[in-house]
Amino acid sequence: MVSYATTTANMRLIEMHAPALTLKDFCDAYRVCRETAYQQIRAGRLRAVKLGRKTLILRTDAEAWAASLPELRTGGREQASA
Repeated sequence: MVSYATTTANMRLIEMHAPALTLKDFCDAYRVCRETAYQQIRAGRLRAVKLGRKTLILRTDAEAWAASLPELRTGGREQASA
């Protein structure tokens, strides 16, 4: 019988490869707050599913959301020279 230690590092490794993220894991991974995530879900830009009371975001949906974000454009304003 093989015994697996459930350390924080092991749990993070499992979460990185999980097919779905909890809302907290999504927010941590993409550096957005909970309210922003729910706003994106309500607006239809981020797909979420429910499993009981948990809100889950499939990894493919999280990646599609991130890919759909607008690119940062610079150069519209010129910097003031000192």
